[in-house]
Formats: sequence, structure tokens, C-alpha cells
Amino acid sequence: MRKTRKKKRGSRKRANPQTNANPKVYKGIKFRSELEVYMYKLLEKTDIPFAYEAQKFVIIEGFTSPNISYERFLNGKGEFKDRGSGKKYADMVYTPDFTPPKGEPLDWVIEVKGRSMPDFSRTWKLFKKTLLKHNKNTVLYMPRTQGECRETLNLIQEMYG
Repeated sequence: MRKTRKKKRGSRKRANPQTNANPKVYKGIKFRSELEVYMYKLLEKTDIPFAYEAQKFVIIEGFTSPNISYERFLNGKGEFKDRGSGKKYADMVYTPDFTPPKGEPLDWVIEVKGRSMPDFSRTWKLFKKTLLKHNKNTVLYMPRTQGECRETLNLIQEMYG
């Protein structure tokens, strides 16, 4: 009689329940979705210099709150008490999926999104405002399908003539 092995629960990365994205590793790089890997492979086939998650942008600067703020932790747990007086808040940072390498002009940004998290539209809007504030004339792309990834690549190639 042969013994059968039970599969270990949780041994495989599961899709994010809010976005349905499956994390993947390609060439030793951890991607958040299969669509990001697809875009990476498309970019690899071109002579367009690019980087994955290499640039970070502060979209809201950190601050210290002087206000009293009675609340629980964000998950609703903990004691209802002052959690605001003198609290330091870190910078809010956004990292786009694909950009030209650091040090090169920020001509374009690609943010691959299949299905986005509920608060991403706010982050995207703040990122656009940050670019405006710093006088960046950057073309933004947010492909949501493989077809749109291909179209994005064609548009970027047209930029470089």
C-alpha cells in the first residue's frame, strides 16, 4: 500500500483577493502579477532602456501632528485613546512599475494594473500632481490587458522614433 503525501497548505503564493493578481518570480525578480511579467518580457525585446520599480516618488510629505486624535488602531482593535498628539507620519511614497532607469529623463511611466485596489485612484491622482509640481512632462500609461501592454510599448517606441 502506497502512502500519499498531503499537500502543504499555503505553500504556494495565492492571488491577492482584492486584485486577483498572482505573484510571479521571473529572472530572480519578484513581480506582483503575471501582467507585470508580460510587460517586462515585452520591454526586454526592445532597445528601450527601462527599470522595474527602480524609482520612488514622495506624493505626500511626512509630518508631525499636533492634534489630539481619539481612535482605535485602523483594524478596529486596541483601546480608544489619543493616538495623534505628536505622532510622526512618514512620507507617502509611490513606486511605479516601469520607468526609464534612474538618472535618465522621466519621459514615460508604466503602471500595469489588471484590477486595482480601491484606494489606487487616489495614489495615481497624487502622483500626477507630484509630476505637475516638479514640472515633469511625463507620458503615463496604465495598461490593464496584454493588448494594452503591446499598445503601450508601440506608443513608447514611437516616442523614440
